[in-house]
Amino acid sequence: MASGTAHRPSTRRFTWGPLSAAGRAMLDLLFPPRCTACEQPWSAPPGRPQWCPVCDARLAVDRRPRCDRCATLRSPSDVRGCRGCARRRPAFAAARTIGDYEGALREAVLRSKQAQHSDLAADLGRRLAEALTTSPFPREPDLVVPVPMHWLRRLWRQNNHAQWIARSLAWQMGWNYSDRHLVCRLLLEKKNTLSAAQRRHNVRNAFGVRGTLAGACILVVDDVMTTGATAHEAARALTAAGAACVWVATVSRSLFH
Repeated sequence: MASGTAHRPSTRRFTWGPLSAAGRAMLDLLFPPRCTACEQPWSAPPGRPQWCPVCDARLAVDRRPRCDRCATLRSPSDVRGCRGCARRRPAFAAARTIGDYEGALREAVLRSKQAQHSDLAADLGRRLAEALTTSPFPREPDLVVPVPMHWLRRLWRQNNHAQWIARSLAWQMGWNYSDRHLVCRLLLEKKNTLSAAQRRHNVRNAFGVRGTLAGACILVVDDVMTTGATAHEAARALTAAGAACVWVATVSRSLFH
């Protein structure tokens, strides 16, 4: 089981006590709630993404059949998975996603990378929690960890949206969360300029682990999975540190072309 900085997010949200209704009304008056995806005025029910009905529908969980191992779309008749996993077995045991990296979901992911849109990243984490409820893993993970960012890149961007996504997902599900166990040791190149082989080389041995994870099942969270190279290397590092199994959950799934 993971130790050190792991913690279980409280399932009780902050309230205003007897003045909760009045307090929320005052906040809504001073700062009218808006859809975090399109920024149109909207107030969603508590515990759900702060999205208007249009954005909520556009960002719905894609329920088409997917490979259990890597979350790529598969034929309903192909229950064995996909050819990609058969050719190159990833170090993680299973993966889940909201949907493909296209359209409204792609736009939301790109926006959520900006520090001023951390609330959108958190809402994507809530929707990802719904995807995991629809298609659960064999058991609850012992720990949820975001894909880490090198400290220099994090300093430059002032944000790691994977942390917001992972923290929100863990909160929603009531699972343990830590952003201190898995660390990035290398300043990586931007992946969108690299080939599939270059992506694998770019992240080789990029991650390290702090603390003990002996026997733990770890859920790694990120925004997009493309070749799966990042998730594979993160899973390799976690397994080497004693994790019994590693699963992956990403907001979106993209195929490298």
